[in-house]
Amino acid sequence: MLKPLFAAALLALPGLAFAQGPVLYPHAQALADGIVKRNPDMLDVILHVSPTPEAKNIVIAAHLTKANGEASGDDNLGVAATGAPLVEVQKDGVRLGILVQLRDARHRPIGAIGLMYPYKPGDNVEAAVRRSFAIRDELAARIPSRAVLVG
Repeated sequence: MLKPLFAAALLALPGLAFAQGPVLYPHAQALADGIVKRNPDMLDVILHVSPTPEAKNIVIAAHLTKANGEASGDDNLGVAATGAPLVEVQKDGVRLGILVQLRDARHRPIGAIGLMYPYKPGDNVEAAVRRSFAIRDELAARIPSRAVLVG
């Protein structure tokens, strides 16, 4: 009885990476994991990018790797295309999801990045959006191009 509870408790801890799915793009995966390492309160980071110009957007990297390879949804595609962020308190009421356009070092849009924060009513959502843009810009400096990111 205690072993399942202990395992569930470990999985619930933010900042712990477990090999839950395939690592499809090692460079992108290292960037996603690096964001969580530098931001230990971050619950998840998800990179939505088209692996090739002809391909559909998929999750190329996520801190919780079970999402890797999944098709990106319409929300992700909209943020990637327009650059308008999407901010949403998740249904459970304790997580804040923020999607912002992912860019390369030349500021060209290459997809979307989803950042998941812990949330409680009264939290400063505007500060979380500013933080998301700062993380996106920091990441962009490490992405010369989409091809390098998925190479």
